[in-house]
Amino acid sequence: MHLVKRLAWGASALVLASVGAAASAQSASETAPQADRANVPTDGIQDIIVTAQKRAESVNDVGMSIAALGQEKLLQAGISKVDDLARLVPGFTSNMTPFGTSVYTIRGIGFQDSTLGASPTVSTYIDEIPVPFSQQALGMMLDVERVEVLKGPQGTLYGQNSTGGAINFIAAKPTDDFQAGFNADYGRFNDADLQGFLSGAVGNRLSARIAVRVNQGDDWQRSYTRDDSMGRKRFIQGRFLVDWRPIDDLAISINLNGWRDRSDTAAAQLVMIVPQTSNPLLPGLAAYPPAPHDNRAADWTPGISYARDNHFYQGSLRADYELGGGLTLTSLSSYQRFKRNQPVDGDGTTFEDNLQYNFGNISTFYQELRLGGDLPSGGNWLVGANYERDNVFDDERVLLRDAGNSVVFGLPLDGSNNTNRQIIKTYAAYASVNHHLTDMLSFTGGIRYTKADRFFTGCNTDTGTGQTAAVINFLQGLLKGPGNVVPVQPGGCINLNAVTFTPEYLNLALKEDNISWRAGLDLKPGEDFLVYANVSKGYKAGGFPNLGATASSQFTPATQESVLAFELGSKATLFDRKLQLDAAFFYYKYRDKQIRGATVDPVFGPLSRLVNVPRSQIYGAEISATWLPFPGLTISPAASYVHSRIKGDFSNFTPFGAFERFVGEAFPYTPRWQARADVEYHWNIGGDAQAFLGGDMSYQSGTNAGFGNVPLLDIPAYTLFNLRAGIEKDAWRFSLWGRNITDHYYWTTAYYSTDTVNRLAGIPATYGVSLSYRFR
Repeated sequence: MHLVKRLAWGASALVLASVGAAASAQSASETAPQADRANVPTDGIQDIIVTAQKRAESVNDVGMSIAALGQEKLLQAGISKVDDLARLVPGFTSNMTPFGTSVYTIRGIGFQDSTLGASPTVSTYIDEIPVPFSQQALGMMLDVERVEVLKGPQGTLYGQNSTGGAINFIAAKPTDDFQAGFNADYGRFNDADLQGFLSGAVGNRLSARIAVRVNQGDDWQRSYTRDDSMGRKRFIQGRFLVDWRPIDDLAISINLNGWRDRSDTAAAQLVMIVPQTSNPLLPGLAAYPPAPHDNRAADWTPGISYARDNHFYQGSLRADYELGGGLTLTSLSSYQRFKRNQPVDGDGTTFEDNLQYNFGNISTFYQELRLGGDLPSGGNWLVGANYERDNVFDDERVLLRDAGNSVVFGLPLDGSNNTNRQIIKTYAAYASVNHHLTDMLSFTGGIRYTKADRFFTGCNTDTGTGQTAAVINFLQGLLKGPGNVVPVQPGGCINLNAVTFTPEYLNLALKEDNISWRAGLDLKPGEDFLVYANVSKGYKAGGFPNLGATASSQFTPATQESVLAFELGSKATLFDRKLQLDAAFFYYKYRDKQIRGATVDPVFGPLSRLVNVPRSQIYGAEISATWLPFPGLTISPAASYVHSRIKGDFSNFTPFGAFERFVGEAFPYTPRWQARADVEYHWNIGGDAQAFLGGDMSYQSGTNAGFGNVPLLDIPAYTLFNLRAGIEKDAWRFSLWGRNITDHYYWTTAYYSTDTVNRLAGIPATYGVSLSYRFR
């Protein structure tokens, strides 16, 4: 509690310091004419216009924590995928699951589950259209105008309720005049990334934009036990946008986009052999050498292609109709489809200790209708409703032919198929208002009612060989007597009912509703200074797991989680727009956090399943700045502190099966400290040509990959350095760059699977050249 008080005093001091600095800056410039905000000098910090509250406004006028990154910044820093945002956004982290899915975490709130239909805690959107599941977000960074990272619960304005935050990707829009451009990168491992776009008018009141991306690269991982390599890239993506204004009061936007990924799934690094059962392991597996401390070193079962064949496509239609009197009616419609086909070697050895083939598909229909207008006394209001239907098929074939548990009761067991289908229907209605109470003080409030119905059908099945079915039939005989066995056929369900011990195909439902809300006060004592205070409550939907279950009780769903969030912050543009200083303090009361844990079955013992942590909390602070000490030099540091811990009396199992009490423990994958810094200097080298030299640093403190703080699952602190240098002239820009220039060995994921403890290492040092061009 003393630390909470210290953080609160620290955040208050940051806010008060900003107030004082703002007052000093205003006093110093009282005798000088004030610049019009629409005509800010080019040597000052520029405003970024965001639509975080579904209206265009400066990010410095929005009373919430938002990291807004424009196209130029993304290009400059070499941000090409969502995971890269962790280099620039304080409080944001990303880690890869063993199954190739990225998990996004904001301020300690993430969901470490790879089920295809699992709702994330950090939701993603493209032009306000939800992209509901994490695996679909791979191609978000194509030709974007900006990226907005909203921190804290997001439940009032956006169609996907989330407890951690939201990332809104704003696509670059069609233009009336002809524009074209490309970005070309070539780096280590023959990694070639080419993007290009064309934009312009194609008829009266009609404009269009087309953008494409192709990314190919050679193998970057190499086996440390034989002459073999993997890790190639094969990714292609496209987007076609049309803006049409048939009449002055109606604007229609069409977005067609899609991608296909045939890249290799990353291989794991073996840390240690830890047998899951008392069965003797194969001699070669038991003596398998751990991977060296080398980012490129890994191992996998040979003779198998690990190339994915995943694809995603989406079509959306937006219509804005001006009704008159300041009223605007907006409709958002979207259909999207995702298909997955990817092999995963989860054990980091050449043995088939945990080899998986992941299949599945998702189809989503989304419709939103809203009406907005201005208040006579200043401010605005918005009311709306949305409907979403998701159809998710998830199939994971797990092969364990060389594992310690490949023989049970003296019978061979080759693995199982975890397969299910979920139909998810979500209905919501919402309203929000922004009201100017005085010239300096405004109130923002919002509320949303959400009803989510999930229907689950499926089971864990025999692989089709009949081996696992024979084991389950033998087990039934032990539990019920040989004469009472309900035989499992090859390919049939193997999970047993907890009462009858009979194999069963499940039909389950989870129906939940909630009311999320937000209230905030914004104080603007000056044009370039904002102090805000918010309280909000958000929810994340519950869900069913996909896992290798032997008991039907393992499919019991986790119920919805909620966060009650308090935030105090400030945003100040100081010293004639030479310094931007943002600070925030936050405190979250977390209820029913969803995690992958275990439950005790009276027959089978500890079994994996989703569980809820009844009570936990998070508190912390963030500060970021952009400083222009003299023309040409930009310095952008940022730091965040996140303290997470479980409260109450919560006990469960560690990833290694030990039953422990986890009260007071930090969340997995939640580093307490993060720091970012970016520096760039531009100078004239003759005529219109400029040279630039820059670099960035990112640091995160250590964390652990599971409850129980088992040392084998530690993720130590690491710091990464990137450099860039180049020349730009008119529409051209050429640069040389290096990333992870110290070739630091680090990993972002650790896990225990079957008989092995493994890591997923980060990318080693890479270097290359970039060339970009813009024609306007």
